[in-house]
Amino acid sequence: MTKQKVLKIILWIMVIFSAALIFFFSAQDATASNDTSGGFVRALFGLFPAFRNMTAAAQTELVESVMYVVRKCAHFCIYAFFGFWLMHLARQYSRQRAIVVTVITAMAYAASDELHQYFVPGRSCGILDVCIDTAGALVGALVAMIFAFIWQKLRKLYGSTM
Repeated sequence: MTKQKVLKIILWIMVIFSAALIFFFSAQDATASNDTSGGFVRALFGLFPAFRNMTAAAQTELVESVMYVVRKCAHFCIYAFFGFWLMHLARQYSRQRAIVVTVITAMAYAASDELHQYFVPGRSCGILDVCIDTAGALVGALVAMIFAFIWQKLRKLYGSTM
């Protein structure tokens, strides 16, 4: 098997893994989703002594006050991950259309993901989330393009042994 075929297989696996991870989080009902987000925020804030010294009620109030922003950042980040791998995969098939294919695919997946959430108890779907997801995928795709550009420059500089 050629290096190119192995690379495509690995990239397909990463794209499918990213999509499955998104689906997994979207399939969580509202309680499980809030527990996941809240647990993350509590663990992060728990690194700071000031948070640990707060009363339980004050900790809960602080966690709940940042949950909306954390959830939107999570949307952005997970789709950036998805966009990163999707861009690398799309470049294997067409470098000229890779960014367009990546953004359209990510937007379509984000829309279908929001529709999926509509049927999950306690969850809703929103156009804002589709926009945040698409923006995350675009940033991930741009980071992938920067990585690819740097990789090409390094290969020219040090030879194709990389």
